[in-house]
Amino acid sequence: MHAIGLTGGFCSGKTFVLKVLEEQGCYTMRADELAKNIIFSKDSPILQEIISAFGPEIYDREKGLDKEKFSEILFEDHEKRNFINTIVHPLVSEERQNKIRAIAETRIYDFLIYESALLLESGIYNEFEKIIVVYTAVAEQLQRAMGRDKLARPDAEKRIQSQFPLKEKLKVANYAIDSSGPFAKTRANTMEVFHLLKKDFNLL
Repeated sequence: MHAIGLTGGFCSGKTFVLKVLEEQGCYTMRADELAKNIIFSKDSPILQEIISAFGPEIYDREKGLDKEKFSEILFEDHEKRNFINTIVHPLVSEERQNKIRAIAETRIYDFLIYESALLLESGIYNEFEKIIVVYTAVAEQLQRAMGRDKLARPDAEKRIQSQFPLKEKLKVANYAIDSSGPFAKTRANTMEVFHLLKKDFNLL
């Protein structure tokens, strides 16, 4: 099995590309889902650290962490965002590595695609055999963020600017997928890259 990293900017089309690759028989994994499972599970190993950093009002004994309030603080407070990244990153890394080993042992899949918006920022891109970068124009990122996520333009711009510039991500890309325009076009571009991926690993 070959482990492939997939990244791109905020609202660049990563989720759709991942879905298309999953339809082609790839095993897919998302960094955000691993992190959320660790942070919001009732027996989270970092729960007390989060409550200490964010205050007791972030937690309800019956409902658990207030996801909306947590996300809001995380977005607005750079120091708290760095703090969460520091304590969550090692746990996500351990979970990712364990899952990759377990999936590889099944010998079912040719490819495992790991999607993370922060693949470069976290420095883990070197763990993968190939890197796919999904991209679109900033204007389209903004349009998607304001439409899909209902963000105000200044907030959408902050989200985009908080990540590495596209040109930096493309420097490490083995394959690039343009997700601008209709879904059908992005699907076709993804299928083209999937064909190249299979060709490069002699799986055609």
